Amino acid sequence: MKEQAKFLIIFTIMLLAGSGLVSVVPAQNSSDAYRIDEFDTSDSPVVNVETSGGFVEIIGTDGNEVVSEMFVRQGRRYLSASDTDLSDFNIIIEKNGDEVTVRAEHKGNRFFSMSRRPSVSFRVSVPYNALASGSTSGGYVAAYDLTNGIDLRTSGGSVTAENITGEIALRTSGGRINMDNLSGRIDGRTSGGSIDANQLSGVADLRTSGGSIDLNNMSAKISAHTSGGSISASLDSFDEDVDLRTSGGNIRIEIPEVENFDLELRGQRVNIELRNFSGEAERNKIKGYVGEGGPLLSARTSGGSVSVDYK
Repeated sequence: MKEQAKFLIIFTIMLLAGSGLVSVVPAQNSSDAYRIDEFDTSDSPVVNVETSGGFVEIIGTDGNEVVSEMFVRQGRRYLSASDTDLSDFNIIIEKNGDEVTVRAEHKGNRFFSMSRRPSVSFRVSVPYNALASGSTSGGYVAAYDLTNGIDLRTSGGSVTAENITGEIALRTSGGRINMDNLSGRIDGRTSGGSIDANQLSGVADLRTSGGSIDLNNMSAKISAHTSGGSISASLDSFDEDVDLRTSGGNIRIEIPEVENFDLELRGQRVNIELRNFSGEAERNKIKGYVGEGGPLLSARTSGGSVSVDYK
């Protein structure tokens, strides 16, 4: 029975790898690309990248050019144009005015053919100031080094955004969201994964239904909610409101030494050293203000404790 279970696990991983639903291959090189397309553009083109089964990467670069690298994979093996028929895909890689479209869509039913058909992925280099979006139904999406925001969406993989400013929208139904050095209006939502963020500034609205939230080096106005995990937050500055909520875990917060702020904490137990505090303080609830009051620190959990420490 153990050998049968082991075989089923290995078979399942191989099946998913062939479909692009999980990534078990090394990082791709340009020499592995099925095709490469280059377009001259302005320094701020509109770039839309979409595939149905592979990954999408969008990378900001210096210059006025969009370079699309398309990778075709069967299991762990990259395929070339000389040995692969992509007649089952609609492939569109084109420029119309200052808009570049990069798209691969399978013509048939992806669920019945996913163990047999290859996956198509894209790595696209764009000008730093491009207005870009990337989406896939079965793999991860990632974007790096952009100054005009990003829109990333996937149904079954992780989302990664690094070194980006502007309007930032990150969505996944079943994966993790990773954020590093983002500034602007940040909207991150996942139905089944955790959120890991470092160095956010501006305004951040973060939601997950089934995972934990880990926030480090924050200087943003933050609203972070989870239905089923813990929340950890470390603030570099505390000039804007912070609202943290979970139904099923603990909340731990580190704040800088500030003299004036509002407090609203609720949990099965609340732990904080109160200094120059005015208001109501009980074992499971604290509401009031420190000093003369100021930005609001709000943390609520139904199934755990709330702890606040000073850095």
